[in-house]
Amino acid sequence: METGALPVELLPWVATANGTGVAGKILFVHRRALGVLFVLLAVGLGAIAVLSALQGGQAWVITFAAAVLALWLAGLARRAL
Repeated sequence: METGALPVELLPWVATANGTGVAGKILFVHRRALGVLFVLLAVGLGAIAVLSALQGGQAWVITFAAAVLALWLAGLARRAL
């Protein structure tokens, strides 16, 4: 039962249609901020991976997980910046 009280879909074209035209600038700023955040997280996880690798023992599980997450976040950061 749909009443139409809630928006059914997002309409990003509305900002340009009503003359505001700010949507593109805001998206660019948010994209850069996300890129910086992803870089910081990737560096932190990379440091965790290196330090846990130096620890040895059963820390290889942490090394592997942190390295995979760091590489993934680095890829996201590269695309966002």
